[in-house]
Amino acid sequence: MRIYLVLIFLSCAISKGFTQEKNNSEMYLIEAIEKQNSWNIIYATKQDTVFKIVTGGEKVKEDCNKVIVGKYYNFKLKSRRENVPVINGIKLKPINHLDVESNAYDKDGIECYSYDQETEICIEPERGINDIYYTEDLVGLCFYPR
Repeated sequence: MRIYLVLIFLSCAISKGFTQEKNNSEMYLIEAIEKQNSWNIIYATKQDTVFKIVTGGEKVKEDCNKVIVGKYYNFKLKSRRENVPVINGIKLKPINHLDVESNAYDKDGIECYSYDQETEICIEPERGINDIYYTEDLVGLCFYPR
């Protein structure tokens, strides 16, 4: 009887593990978090793709769900590259750096974004990171799913 109960318990545990793995494949795994001036850079993976997510460096509140390395999150990411104004179906590029707070520019063949006067954050093609993302789900390192 005891062996039977142990087998049932293990069966449920293994089944639950497969279910979690399936759910996690739709979520982002936090691989690393770095700080650059007043900005947080979060490296997350989803289905073997690396995403570079930038968020402000607001202080973590006591009641927040802090993003933790090694945990999964369901972000709704937005691309910096695709975030340009569109009029009549035509994407417009900013005329100068004053038109858009953080616009893209080329630095030695690498696409970079200026976040403030002291901070530039660039794509990392050598690591397979060809875009920079942001999300409204994060305030600093606090996760508030929408």
